[in-house]
Amino acid sequence: MSLAVLLAALWAMLSGCGVDSGPQEEGDYLVQAGREFAEEHRYVEARRAFEKALAIDSLNAAAHCALGDLDARLGHLERAVQAYEAALAADSTYHRARHNLAVIEADRGHLPLAIELLEHIPTYVPALRTLPLFYAKQGRYDLAEKGLHTALAMGGEDLDVRQQLGRLYLRQGRYDEARAALALAQDSTQAENHRLLGLLHLAERRYPEALATFHHALALDPHLIEAHYNLSSALLALGQPTQAQAALARFEALATHAAQVAHLRRQLDANPDHHETRLQLAHHYRQLGRNDDALIHYRAVLLADPNDLEALILLSGLLSAHGKDQEVLELCRRGISQHPEDVRTSKLHFTRGYVYMRRNQYQEARTAFEHALALDSSSATAWNNLGHVQLSLGEETAAQRALASAIAADSTLADAHYNLGSLFLQKGQLAQARRAYQAALLADSTFARTYYALATVYQAQGAVLEARRCYQTFIDKWQGDPDFLRQARERLAQLPSP
Repeated sequence: MSLAVLLAALWAMLSGCGVDSGPQEEGDYLVQAGREFAEEHRYVEARRAFEKALAIDSLNAAAHCALGDLDARLGHLERAVQAYEAALAADSTYHRARHNLAVIEADRGHLPLAIELLEHIPTYVPALRTLPLFYAKQGRYDLAEKGLHTALAMGGEDLDVRQQLGRLYLRQGRYDEARAALALAQDSTQAENHRLLGLLHLAERRYPEALATFHHALALDPHLIEAHYNLSSALLALGQPTQAQAALARFEALATHAAQVAHLRRQLDANPDHHETRLQLAHHYRQLGRNDDALIHYRAVLLADPNDLEALILLSGLLSAHGKDQEVLELCRRGISQHPEDVRTSKLHFTRGYVYMRRNQYQEARTAFEHALALDSSSATAWNNLGHVQLSLGEETAAQRALASAIAADSTLADAHYNLGSLFLQKGQLAQARRAYQAALLADSTFARTYYALATVYQAQGAVLEARRCYQTFIDKWQGDPDFLRQARERLAQLPSP
C-alpha cells in the first residue's frame, strides 16, 4: 500500500469511520496514524489522531508521548514537557518519554535534571547514546567513555557511538585510541567523521592530510560549520593565509546564523506562537542548509494562520526547489485567492509560473508571469522567464520585448542576456547574438553554457581562433550533462587547425 493510500485510510478513520477492533488496538492504530501524519507535516490530523487515542484511553502512554513529540517538533516545549510527564504518570517504564523529556530539559539548560532522568533508564539504548554527550558537557569524560562502551555492548548504532568515542578521545589527546575508534566508524558519506579524522591529522601536524580531509568533509556537507574553521587552521599551517582568511570568513558567516538560531529558539520557547520569530528562524536554518527545520517552522506558521502571505511565499519557494509541484500550486492558489491585490502576491504568481515552465506548460506559465508583472513590473527574473516561455511558444517579438525589459530592470542578469542571444541566433542575427552573449559573460563569467553558444556564433562567422577558445573554455568549465560536453569536444575537433 502506498503512503498516500495509507494516509487516506487513516484520515477516513479519524473522520469517524473507526475500525473493527478493541479499544487498545484502535488506540495503537491511531498513534500510528498520527505519527504518519506528523512525518507528512500534516500536524492538524496528527494531533487529532493522538487526542482521539487519548479519548479512548486517557492512560495511553504512547499517545501522550507522541503528542509530546509533536509539540516538541513545533517548539511548544511547555506542552511537550506536560505530555511527556503525562506519559510517565501513565507508565513510569515508558522510556521514550523519559529520554525525550531529558533532551528538552538539557536544551533548556537543566543539564543535571536531564542526566538524572537518563540515569533512571540505564538499559535503554538511545539513552546510552545521549547520556555520554551530557557527561562530556560536564567534563566527566570517564563516565562518558564508560557509557559509550556500554552502548556498544548493548547493540547501539556503531557509527554514531564510535564517532562519539573518537571525538572524546581527541578532546583528551588520546590520538591512537581516537584513530582506532574513527577507523571503525568509517563511513564515506559522513562529513563529521571526516572532519574528526582531519582534526586528528591536524593535531599530529600532518597538514596536507588534514587539508585534504577537511576539503572532503566540506564536499559532503558545505554547511558543516566547524570544518570551515578547521580548514582555515590547516591552510594557515601550510602558509596559505589568503585562503585561510576566506575559510574563516565562511566559518564566521555560518556561525552567525547558528548564533541567531540559538537566540531565536530561546525567544520561541517563551512565545511559541510568535510568527515573525518562526519566519526569522526558518531563514537562518535555510542559510545553514537545514531545510527540514525551516520547513517545520513555515508549516507551524500556516498551522496557526493558513493564509499568512509571507509564510505561503517562503514555503512555496522552498518546496518548489524540492520539486513538490502539486503542493506548491495549491499554496500559490490559496495565497493568490486570499491576497489578490497585495504586491507581494506577485511572488506566488512567479512561483506558479516557474512550476508550469518546468513542466513545459508554456501557456499557463506565460499567464502566471504576466500576472506577476502586473503586480510588480520591476522583477527582472519574471521578465526573463516570460521571454523564455514566449520564445518556446514562437512569439519572438514579444519575447524580445520581455528580455529587453529584464535587462533594463537588471543589467547584471546573465540569463536574460543569454536568452536574448539565443533569440538573435535563432533569427540568424549573428552580430547581435555575439554582443548579447558577450554581455552575459560580462555579467557572469562563470555562466559556462554561454561559451558554447558564443563559440557557435564565432564558428558561423568564420572566426576560428575565437570559436576554438570558447569551446575550450566551455569544456574546462562545464559540469553538467556529459552529452553536451561530448558535443563541444566533437565540434572543437572539427574546426580547422590554426
